[in-house]
This record gives sequence, structure tokens and C-alpha cells, in this order.
Amino acid sequence: MIMTLGNIKRFSFLLSVILIVLNPGVCGQKLSIETVIDTNRILLGDQIELNYVINKKDGIAIDLPKFSDTLTDGIEILGEPAIDSERIDRENWKIRMELLITSFDTGIYYIPPQPVVFRDESYSDTLYSRPTYLEVLGVKIDTTNTVRDIKGPEAVPVTFLEIVTYVLPVLLVAILVYLVVLYFIRRKKKKPLFKPARPEEPADITALRELDKIKAQKLWQQNKVKEYYTRITYIVRWYIEKRFEIPALEQISTEILEDLKRQKLDDIDFTNLDQLLNLADMVKFAKGIPDPDENITHLDNAYSFIKKTRSRTNDIHNDGSNKA
Repeated sequence: MIMTLGNIKRFSFLLSVILIVLNPGVCGQKLSIETVIDTNRILLGDQIELNYVINKKDGIAIDLPKFSDTLTDGIEILGEPAIDSERIDRENWKIRMELLITSFDTGIYYIPPQPVVFRDESYSDTLYSRPTYLEVLGVKIDTTNTVRDIKGPEAVPVTFLEIVTYVLPVLLVAILVYLVVLYFIRRKKKKPLFKPARPEEPADITALRELDKIKAQKLWQQNKVKEYYTRITYIVRWYIEKRFEIPALEQISTEILEDLKRQKLDDIDFTNLDQLLNLADMVKFAKGIPDPDENITHLDNAYSFIKKTRSRTNDIHNDGSNKA
């Protein structure tokens, strides 16, 4: 039997109907592809969005079309396609593929259909998007105007960056010249170019001086017990941090004592320091009210701890342990 062109078309139609009947699950999925373009007419070099919107149900996997830097001859794709998905309801999804396109040649360009493969566990099929077109127009040149002279250069205000570009090198040269002249002047007078940095005061000197201030201010006698212990413990913690390189200002009392015991200070009894820190915590957080004798004793203990643990061999600082 010889198959004519008409018979072949009828056979293909019947075969499609049979496949649809045999696969009702896929046909009932209501799969669709929409082609959405901002406009079909642009000027040369303009950029517009071309979107492919795919509707599908749960359980259906899809393979999106692949694009290079060219959509078709004369139309370029700028950047990577942007893909976004949105659930429409409990069963349906909407997936959007967004392309930013442009063209630098005038003319009318045909944008062909794009394939999207749908598949589940038992079936696979390919649907194609609707084709479209894009017309690219050139910029019209008005030839009716008379010929004019070339427009002169436009005056542009000077920017801050331009000022810096010229001023900074001059300023650097001036500083360099000043340093050279200063060097020879001080060399002639046998003086150093820069004054030596003032050495940092030893931590124990600073701490003892601050304890003296607390003692002179008589804080606990003015019912400022919380401020009294807060300042004493801050000075002690600061001294420990400077003297032993322990982050005492950030640690709790038990951590400070543990780190101090690792310093191998065998001749130091940490009992008084422990009592000072614990009592200070009670005053600051539990609003404890110590006795006047305790206030005097713990200030003396702070003096004693600093003097026993300092690294300097000679101390001209006054004792400071007299009763307040």
C-alpha cells in the first residue's frame, strides 16, 4: 500500500489521539508554556525582557531550554537567565524564565519556539513555546536642518577628585622637604628628628594611684558602697590584665582566679582576692551591705595584692594601707 501525503497526515493525527487516550494522566496535567515579551518594537540598542512562563503540577519534572549569549541571529542575551518559581495552589506551580535581550542591527527578527521537556515516572513529552518576533528600528536623522558649526567644548565644573589629584602630590613633596630640612636642623643641634615616645607607666603605679583616689573620696562613708566596690574591683581587674596579660575585665571571678593560679605565684595567697571579688559581686548584683570593717579590709587587700605581685623591684609609692 502506497502512503500518500494525505494518508501520512491522517495517520499522524490518529497516532496523536491514541497517545493522548493512552496517557490521560499527562494530558490532565494542564501543562502550558507562555511567551511574554515587553514589546515587539525597540530602538537600536534598547534592552527588553523576554519571559517564558511554564505552568505545571506537582510531581512533573521539567528541563528548561538552554541559552548561550545569542537568542537568534541578531538578538543578544545580556547576562544569565533569571529563573523564579511560584506555587499557585496546592497542586500547581508557575515557573518564570526571564531573559534580558537587545539588538544592535536593524531589521525584523524571528524568535523561534523554545522546547521544554515535561516528564514523570511513566511519561515524557516536549512542549514548545509560542514563536514571536522583534522589530529593531534605527534612529532617524533629521536631514532638513541646515549645516551648523561644530559645537565648542562644554565647560565642566572641577570635581573634588580632580583637585586632590593635583594637590596631593604637591602636599607630599612639601612634607618631604619639611622633614629633610628638619632633619638637618636637628642633626646640626644634635637633637633627634622626633621626640622619643613617653614610656608607658607601670601598671602597679597607675593602680595604686587610683586606689589612693578612692580612699581619699571616702565613698562608702557617703553610702556609695556599690560605686566603692565597683571601682576597686575594676582597678584590680585592670591591673591583672596589664600585669599578667589575662583578660580579667571580661572574665568572671572564678576564671580570673584560675588563670592567676596558673602563673605559678607560689608565695601569693589568693584567699583575700577571692573574698574581695565575691563580696563585690554581692554588692553590685545582690545589693549586699558589708560592714565598715569589711570596706576598710578589702581596700587594704587590694593594695596588698598589687604590691605583692608587681614586677618592679623598687617602689617609691606610699603604702596606702592605713585605715580609711
